Amino acid sequence: FLVLWGLLVNFVSNGDPAPLPYLPMLNPLDLAQVGALLAVALWFVEIRRLGLQPIAAVSLARAGALLTALVFVWANAVLLRTLHHWGGVPFALEAMLRSDVVQTAFSILWTLVALASMGVATRKSLRAAWIAGAVLMAVVVVKLFMVDLSNVGTIQRIVSFVGVGVLMLVLGYFSPVPPRSPREAR
Repeated sequence: FLVLWGLLVNFVSNGDPAPLPYLPMLNPLDLAQVGALLAVALWFVEIRRLGLQPIAAVSLARAGALLTALVFVWANAVLLRTLHHWGGVPFALEAMLRSDVVQTAFSILWTLVALASMGVATRKSLRAAWIAGAVLMAVVVVKLFMVDLSNVGTIQRIVSFVGVGVLMLVLGYFSPVPPRSPREAR
């Protein structure tokens, strides 16, 4: 239920902490979501330790992938709430999707997430995580051409292309694909 609550609140709440000022990740909503994610992760670890079925049968890799996806959704929601409170973007789906600032921020955030994923995956030889980061990078490139090029000329589009391009150069230099494990090669 905590996971479902977290997903729902990310789509419907702007996280207004009135009368407090809005601070990304340090507002009541985001702190509650971090607490919920930690609670679910600790619960999963404890269930596995006790060997309780059917949860104990879920692999750590699958649970980690689910947790990573939830954190990714949460990070995007934090970004949207921040752009709403600090950037004046209305907290409405259509307004956010049409906002140049939101599209630029998405491109840069997703590229940073892909960079982090691929960097960690390279150092820890996690081929699946590297591929997930590469897929996210491919999504960013498709988004750049399909969405960001639709309004060529705005400063946000230029920042988006330059920012993603620089990050892709860094990514290519520091994060080569990890080799296949002997088990994967079969």
